[in-house]
Amino acid sequence: MKSYLLIASTLLSSSAFANQIVTLQNGKQIQLNDDFTWQYVAPQPAEEDITTSEITQPVIAVPVVPAPVATNVRGTTMVVDSQKPSLQLSQSGVDVVLGASHYEDGELIIPTAITNQGSQAVILVSLQLDVYSPSGERLTEQTVTVWKSIKRMADTYLRPKTNAEGTSIKLAVEQHPKYQIKAEIVEVLTR
Repeated sequence: MKSYLLIASTLLSSSAFANQIVTLQNGKQIQLNDDFTWQYVAPQPAEEDITTSEITQPVIAVPVVPAPVATNVRGTTMVVDSQKPSLQLSQSGVDVVLGASHYEDGELIIPTAITNQGSQAVILVSLQLDVYSPSGERLTEQTVTVWKSIKRMADTYLRPKTNAEGTSIKLAVEQHPKYQIKAEIVEVLTR
């Protein structure tokens, strides 16, 4: 019986903090649930309207705290001349894979592949890249376009549920056997 009470009190206390009550501008109240759903809160009857047969539950007002902004920055160690892809990024239904890199003519070259998982044609995908030496020294910070369609030429759009080879990223950095890289998709334009 004690364990049942302990479980019940734990469930009640966790659910009390999981849901939040918010008052709208029109005076109505809604309950924000931890599963990103919401529902109207029934107005509480006045005390003279309560009969002994009614059971009311107390409403615990929990302050509304904004959720932290999620960033899509991903980092990894990129080994030059490895046979494995280095990193996969996703945003707005677009996946970008940074392939196996190599060093050629004073440039680090990173091939890309793009998949459109969304429902609209993609016309532009841009990445923000920060490249560091193995010791942590920043070598470059660049915004690069890895997919760009030709304006008003529908044949060049990346159609939904398709994939294509993207533009190779060429970075003029000093040669190292491996690099630390942070990447983020900063722009996806669809049509």
